[in-house]
Amino acid sequence: MSDMKPEALNETERTALRAASEAFVLIRMLTARPMTPEAWKVIYDMADAFHNIPEYCAGPVQQRAASRFLLEAGLRQGVDAFDKHQLVSHHLPTQA
Repeated sequence: MSDMKPEALNETERTALRAASEAFVLIRMLTARPMTPEAWKVIYDMADAFHNIPEYCAGPVQQRAASRFLLEAGLRQGVDAFDKHQLVSHHLPTQA
């Protein structure tokens, strides 16, 4: 474990982490029930959208700046996944 103090996240990064957390809770909720083909699709799309967000946000500022495309792609895919499955996000501008 590093002794380095983590750098502050900007608002977009905090929003991405909150949205990822929201997606992980949704995945947990879906797996607590009998799995349907639709549930598998939701889980896949949410995991695909948000899997890079925690690692991105845990990185140093210089690394985050160089990898910003991961954050932007994850947020776009997250909005698309919530909209595709007609789910409401409390952190992303979804249309459901």
